[in-house]
Amino acid sequence: LRAAPSLRTMTAALLATCTFALALGSGPTRTGSANALRHNARPHFSSLTRKTVLPVYGRSGPKMSADASAMEDPSLLADASSSAAVTGASVPTTTVNLAKNIVGSGVLALAAGVASFSGAPIAIVPALALLFAMCGLSAYTFSSIARVADAVGANSYKSAWSKIFGENTSIIPAIVIIFKTMSGALAYAIILGDSFASMASLAGAPTLLRSPNVWIGLISAFVLLPLCLLRDLSSLAFGSILGTAGTIYTALFMTLRYFDGSYAAAGAFHSAIAPALQPKFVSAAAKPLLNAKIFVLISMLSTTFLAHYNAPKFFTEIAPDSNGKNKLSRFNLAVAGGFGLAAALCGVIMGSGFLTFGAAAQGLILNNFATSDPLAFIARLGIAVSVLFSYPLLFLGLRDGVLSAVGLGKAAARNDVHRLATILLIALVNGTACVLKDLGLIVALGGAVLGSTLVYIMPALMSLRVSSRQAAATKAAGIEAPGKLSKVETGFNYFLIGLGAFLAVVGAATTLAGAGGH
Repeated sequence: LRAAPSLRTMTAALLATCTFALALGSGPTRTGSANALRHNARPHFSSLTRKTVLPVYGRSGPKMSADASAMEDPSLLADASSSAAVTGASVPTTTVNLAKNIVGSGVLALAAGVASFSGAPIAIVPALALLFAMCGLSAYTFSSIARVADAVGANSYKSAWSKIFGENTSIIPAIVIIFKTMSGALAYAIILGDSFASMASLAGAPTLLRSPNVWIGLISAFVLLPLCLLRDLSSLAFGSILGTAGTIYTALFMTLRYFDGSYAAAGAFHSAIAPALQPKFVSAAAKPLLNAKIFVLISMLSTTFLAHYNAPKFFTEIAPDSNGKNKLSRFNLAVAGGFGLAAALCGVIMGSGFLTFGAAAQGLILNNFATSDPLAFIARLGIAVSVLFSYPLLFLGLRDGVLSAVGLGKAAARNDVHRLATILLIALVNGTACVLKDLGLIVALGGAVLGSTLVYIMPALMSLRVSSRQAAATKAAGIEAPGKLSKVETGFNYFLIGLGAFLAVVGAATTLAGAGGH
């Protein structure tokens, strides 16, 4: 790439497009909500109102209040005071907000995912191909979730599952939510510890303050605990702006450092980092380019585009056309644009990180950059501040999920239960972060098991069940069921179930085997 001017021009153009599009959505919008999962808990702004749709085969249940919805679905953290009806969001607005909702701190582990199966520069080619392929699959299941939720009159992922398979099965998405939010909070704690320790080292702080574990303890006690004890998190919505700005800056910074060669053998910062962090590339002939460890990257990519909890809300929010029709086609257009923008930004960060450091790429790619690099300092600060104020939004989903699972959901309003649950969960999650340090392992393992289940298996099961029920309900009338899947799409959904199961088993096994080898 460094030798090809045309590719440099394309890269610059791609970055400019991502920057412009994402910057459009960084301002405040109507109401605040957050993606409760991610490697990326970014506030997304969505309406709390929806038009209840009666499915062909039955009636939807009563609409929940804003508070009940928030308790059921950790992705719904909107301000309940905003209850006025809205005309709907435009396609460009939905596109940009969706891209923001997708891209999170987990993207900083993707370069290590490439390094896990090859240290040859050419490895970026199959890596990018996988990234865009997984993006396409995730976009399809995102759209299908919105479609089936609308068909059954549900306003969240969990309620859609419950309406389709019964309330007695609601424990399944609830458990997945708990473990996914827990792995996300764990990743955030690791990022905070590493980022502040690196900044303290640059500032010449005492040795004690250069330890990530010390910072995890300090931040947990004096920042995260007070924030997580807040009942009203609407004041943290500005984290959306900080998160977007920090991610875009990091992409620009990493691309600059690749092209200016600062970390190459003769670069200005090459000798400023430990030998284990210095760029390391191998010949493509050293070992097969495609090997079993590629499933580590695939597992990471399974959760990179995970924004599926918010699919019903994005669909509710988007405006139909001037005739009040074609809402699904407009929604699919926004989904294609949002996932495409997210894939472009993720590809830039993954590509620039791997092509700069190769096989030496760390699970948190910012750890590869020298503490004396002033631009790296700004990147660490931006990501750290973003994560700092996103953590409570993610933690809310974890705490509500745990309390609901142990039968204390209704007691969550009590101050003693609220405080005790907050203290115990922060101690558990952030205490684990003091021992488990590999962000790449967490992202890969979480993606293999949880991402595959949420993104591939469960959406496909819901689509197939709704299709079969609608077909059965209209068969007697001798008309074509409006929600029935075609034979091709039915087969594709069965394929997604098999793919999700395969990726969950093989991805988890490969990830754990790789961790054991280290």
